[in-house]
Amino acid sequence: MSEQMLEWLKDYETEAIEPEDVTYPDASHTGQHRLLVLPNDNIEELIEDAIGENASLADYVEQNAAEADTLPLTEALRRAMTWLWESSELPEKYEPLEKLSTDELFAAYRHLAEVDEALDYFKEQIIAGDKILPVPDAAWTSDRAEDGAIWLTLPQGQEYHAPLIIPMGGFNECPLPTLQSAVFREWQQQYGAIPIAVNDSTWILRAQRRPQTDEQALKLAKQHMLFCNYVLEDFETIGSYAGYLKQQDIWYFWWD
Repeated sequence: MSEQMLEWLKDYETEAIEPEDVTYPDASHTGQHRLLVLPNDNIEELIEDAIGENASLADYVEQNAAEADTLPLTEALRRAMTWLWESSELPEKYEPLEKLSTDELFAAYRHLAEVDEALDYFKEQIIAGDKILPVPDAAWTSDRAEDGAIWLTLPQGQEYHAPLIIPMGGFNECPLPTLQSAVFREWQQQYGAIPIAVNDSTWILRAQRRPQTDEQALKLAKQHMLFCNYVLEDFETIGSYAGYLKQQDIWYFWWD
């Protein structure tokens, strides 16, 4: 375990743990949520870059928390899709992007994806399936850990600040940490979704409440897809992913 990593996290409650000792769900801190952090050279470099000229990681969090606490979901998702808008040409009906609703942003995304061919994964029929995504237990952690593991206690009521405390992203299609935190804030308010694991390319959240209707599930699935277009890697259609969200609590977001 890097001493520098633990030094950066000195203002937070942490506990180094061997990957094979990770248990899920982690029930050792009643009333508090702990984030499983899998550090490596990449994530340490991302944290160092994020801190920049700040005196500490806590200063970086404080500096960016105001925007994460107030940025509307639609605006955060729009900014998260900048990588696509900058490299593609949209019809005039989708301009300006700043005026579009979340549904209209998704329609613009769908338009660009279907320019070359109609993609079956945009079918919205809700399909109940038996897909279960793995939880971050000892086996999952041991397969991915490069330099041990850390339990990080998240601030109560502001667990969505996790992407600021462990800043990763800003590369390829992966949104910047502040945008991640703003999106997580909205999902925490709506569904009690709490970050439970992170490495240099992946966030895992656990929802305490599920969407109750097909309409809610499809709306949430579209938000997930705008945030991370890889969420459908394990699903045939957005409708089947919406069906998953009605049945399961574990949400995966990962980027190349």
